[in-house]
Amino acid sequence: MLAIEFTHGHDCARVYDRVKRELSRLTVIPSFSFEMHFGQDVIHCRYEGSDMEWEHSVRPYVAAVLTDDIIQRYEVSFIEKLIRERYQFREPNEREQVMELARDMLAGERPEIPEARRSVERKTVLYVAIHEQLSNRSVFYWNPFLTFCTGNYESYLQHLAEVVIDEYQMEQEYQTVVDELRSHVEKATPKMQELHLWYENREYFCLVDKEGNEWGPNQRLKYTESALVFEEGLHPAEMIISPIASIAPRRLYIYTSQDDGVIQTLRAIFQERLNARSFAQWNFTT
Repeated sequence: MLAIEFTHGHDCARVYDRVKRELSRLTVIPSFSFEMHFGQDVIHCRYEGSDMEWEHSVRPYVAAVLTDDIIQRYEVSFIEKLIRERYQFREPNEREQVMELARDMLAGERPEIPEARRSVERKTVLYVAIHEQLSNRSVFYWNPFLTFCTGNYESYLQHLAEVVIDEYQMEQEYQTVVDELRSHVEKATPKMQELHLWYENREYFCLVDKEGNEWGPNQRLKYTESALVFEEGLHPAEMIISPIASIAPRRLYIYTSQDDGVIQTLRAIFQERLNARSFAQWNFTT
């Protein structure tokens, strides 16, 4: 028999409902029963089947259910507390923006961020800790486990919070620069009425004016304003956004099949001035 003891009855009731709902699916194990006792603060799991069934079916399943409950109940609030208290994000709107990014990363919805691709690991870390507790004891103490036995899991969440803060700050800096470039494009006198960008990717692109004259690296560099350099650290010949924003054409035509960071940034800067076209619409010889 396995007992799961709680300090607070509301935790016991919540976990009981979840475990009962999930374990009801184990209909192939008729010898498994599930009860709650002692003033709503203890869950008793009675099992009369074989040790092999317990070891390889019931106990791993219980560990998985408890893992899901802890993640759903505590994870977001734990990260939010870190962001509010350790990193001093006290303003509600800003904190919510950070938490939105954190939730996306936990859900694995930001694959461009390496840490988001590893988000499933924190569930494995927690599951292993719970399974170990269930393996070594007939009683699982819920609150002491949360307090003393989740070190590796909490360390992962602390690291994740640091990554989230760094990513949020970079995104804020990116947005600030984009806003500055958009403001420049809106107010500046265009140095060219229209530009045409053939863009396969960051390495393969071509920029021409409406007469079809190619703007090579030297000409792009000549028109690039130092205050408008977006691609810090890139060789001038590799810059795309900075020279185009400096030229501030009245119309920007982009021929591409991509929707990467370069295209998204140009779209944010030029907005209605940007016209996206297919490669088939390119009418210039380069």
